[in-house]
Amino acid sequence: MNLQQLRYVITVAKYGTFREAARQLYMAQSSLSSSIKDLEEEYGIQIFERSKKGIEITKEGAMLLEFADQIVAQADQLDYRYLYATENRRLFSVSSQHYDFASEGFARLVSEKKDESLNFRFLETSTSKVMEDVRDAVSEVGFIYLNDFNGKVIKQHLEAFDLKFDPLIAFQPHVFLSESHPLAKKTKIAQEDLHPYPVISFDQSKNSTLQLMEESVQVDQNAQRISASDRATVLNLLSVTNGYLVGSGLLKSSTQDHIVVVPMDVDQRNTIGFIYSKVRPLSAISKRYMEIVRELLKGDHRIALTDQLD
Repeated sequence: MNLQQLRYVITVAKYGTFREAARQLYMAQSSLSSSIKDLEEEYGIQIFERSKKGIEITKEGAMLLEFADQIVAQADQLDYRYLYATENRRLFSVSSQHYDFASEGFARLVSEKKDESLNFRFLETSTSKVMEDVRDAVSEVGFIYLNDFNGKVIKQHLEAFDLKFDPLIAFQPHVFLSESHPLAKKTKIAQEDLHPYPVISFDQSKNSTLQLMEESVQVDQNAQRISASDRATVLNLLSVTNGYLVGSGLLKSSTQDHIVVVPMDVDQRNTIGFIYSKVRPLSAISKRYMEIVRELLKGDHRIALTDQLD
């Protein structure tokens, strides 16, 4: 096993096909397939299952992907600390809950600033880690959401960490499901409709309270729980199980294959926003990133059921 093989696994899981992953990695598809096959043989597991729809990650593959994410992230941290520190470059870093508009805006920023002497890092992580990263200047800005249920606890953390919350959009809670799920054809889903099904969620810190979970609505605490740390695995789990994920409903069309998003029948206002330090001024690059995200969401079909907050 080597780091490059782990990066290959992460990329294939992200893009859903070997062909697209190879294109993104600028390598031959046969070389990519061969490298992952070598890793499968070394560990004696099957990471991906091939089908007419593309590829699906196996249970063993999902576990390996979680380890791969952690190992690669730690290796990248070492690179940033010991390799890039000797170069005269600044690092712009963002920490976020799992929102594809945040990563898409980040990619646009990187493309726009590609000729500048900057290093870039985007971290998808738990709610508490987002706040800690911004507090500790690991990242300059972060994304979290507030509502009536988590607002008190989140605001206590923000106050203690000297962080400011800048509202971005308001959203109605939605349920993410496989297109073959028994509830997929409903126009609205009530909380009691979800009780027979397992809950799929994003993994949080070990000591996180319910108020720091990413579900925007309280879910059945007695239901089976399936958690993962990355969006690619969560989307794969949604597509092959009867599980569900409660979230914002903001989903890029290119990631919607075989996934249905249905509004919940609840009266609850949720607000996604930026967080940043009260004691450190925002850099020009942070301000530009925030502009790009607002531009990206403005008029986007993903926010048809949300409100812009100016």
